[in-house]
Amino acid sequence: MKSFIELNEDDTQRFYELLEVKKLLIKRALYKVNIPQKLHDEFYGYGMEGLLVSFLILQDGGIDPSDFDRFAFVTIKRKLIDEIRRRNRHESIPLDIFENNSDVVGNDYDFLYIELINYLKDTLNLSEWEFFEEYTKTLNVKKTAIALGISLASAYRLHKHIKGVCEQFLLNI
Repeated sequence: MKSFIELNEDDTQRFYELLEVKKLLIKRALYKVNIPQKLHDEFYGYGMEGLLVSFLILQDGGIDPSDFDRFAFVTIKRKLIDEIRRRNRHESIPLDIFENNSDVVGNDYDFLYIELINYLKDTLNLSEWEFFEEYTKTLNVKKTAIALGISLASAYRLHKHIKGVCEQFLLNI
């Protein structure tokens, strides 16, 4: 038998504020679990439930606030997977998560690419961003250095730094 927890008005308000800030975690989890795009609205509520569970554990001091995003992301994915399993176990509402899988994978990469670009825009300074834009045109450090009129050593330093920023982004998703 499931127990129900009632939130007071302050906690409810804090959760809604958190939901507004962290709703991207739910969307990312939907893509990561390969929920078909047409079912995202249907499964969004289960993602919210995972975020609420994470919020309650954070409120009780069960996790460190610095670990919240990672913990919430895993909890949201677990809630989504639990619902997929529940539906497939009872076969009352079949869900073929592999339907249109190539579309989902394509959308997943598109989604991650957009997130990466936004992350780089927020993280890189102007000269690093200009290098990145030019580098994506040629994918060649030497040609990029020539096009920007910078030394090859500077170009390699910028390339290494931007690569590290991209790796950091990928480790945090």
